Amino acid sequence: MLKNQYRPRSRINKSLNISFYIVYGMSTQKNKEKNKARLGPKELKVLAYLALHGGQAWQQDVIDKFAWASKYEGILSKRLRRLQEKGFIIIRVEKNPETGRQKKKVYLVK
Repeated sequence: MLKNQYRPRSRINKSLNISFYIVYGMSTQKNKEKNKARLGPKELKVLAYLALHGGQAWQQDVIDKFAWASKYEGILSKRLRRLQEKGFIIIRVEKNPETGRQKKKVYLVK
């Protein structure tokens, strides 16, 4: 008698794997058709922060609020870039009236 690892798989297991693939593939395909963007909890917090501050904030203020370490700032800026690619925010370079220098400002798209 063959050991478990050398036995051929039964037809039932193969059909279960195929049906799981079909169901899973169909559900992800429906999401792509509707163009729904999936957001994580941190991205939702960033959007809530922007909504709380009138739909706009300086990018450095957002980074200071959500980054607890300097090495996390890069991750947060990538998160902001992804939100911009998904169409939830717009990042523009504007002149800061207090200092007269250019800074990036984050706007919430409504």
